[in-house]
Amino acid sequence: MNFNFNSQYIEFDSEDIPYSIYEIEGVSKITELSRQLRTFLNYKAATIHYRFQPKTVSCCYQTKKSISEIEVKLKKITSKFINLLIQIKGNSVSYEIELKKKILGLLVNEDNKNQIKDLRNLTKKLFMIIHLLSEQEIYIYPLLLKFILNLSQEACIVYKILNKWASGYYDELRLNYAQLFNELKELIQTNQTYKNYKKEHRDLEVRLKE
Repeated sequence: MNFNFNSQYIEFDSEDIPYSIYEIEGVSKITELSRQLRTFLNYKAATIHYRFQPKTVSCCYQTKKSISEIEVKLKKITSKFINLLIQIKGNSVSYEIELKKKILGLLVNEDNKNQIKDLRNLTKKLFMIIHLLSEQEIYIYPLLLKFILNLSQEACIVYKILNKWASGYYDELRLNYAQLFNELKELIQTNQTYKNYKKEHRDLEVRLKE
């Protein structure tokens, strides 16, 4: 590998980089996109399952221990995620505008680097928890499912901005989650059992819209 230390930037011959490095990075990216798609399809299946499940089942809203434990982690990460988005938004119209500005100013602002690093880590953890819940019997808990579908849209917006190479993918994924959210919302509105929405879910959803 040929370095030129007299240059302002470090130069190297790309041909000297082992192909395995490109291959590993490519496989990692494909694996992530595949997992994201699998997560969405799990929630799509859960929504269909909820639509056709017996009404007697939907009346028994007793959270399983496995889901309850994951839900606690979800709320904790979600709270941090929302707080950071609000912090990034500041007095702007939306956090999206400010996040794009911060990315453009990465080279000259250390605070931007720290905020974006924190946001990337939080969003990654959020998506992992969302995936774990998608593999549970989440259709039995439509209020939690509705909250996740709403939250997933925001996480997709963040990843769309942070991962320019896959911006189109995450934008399309966000639209799919939005459609699924609206579908489930209508189903829940026709079910009288869920009129008393959990306050903690409502509060987090309100903050997502701020």
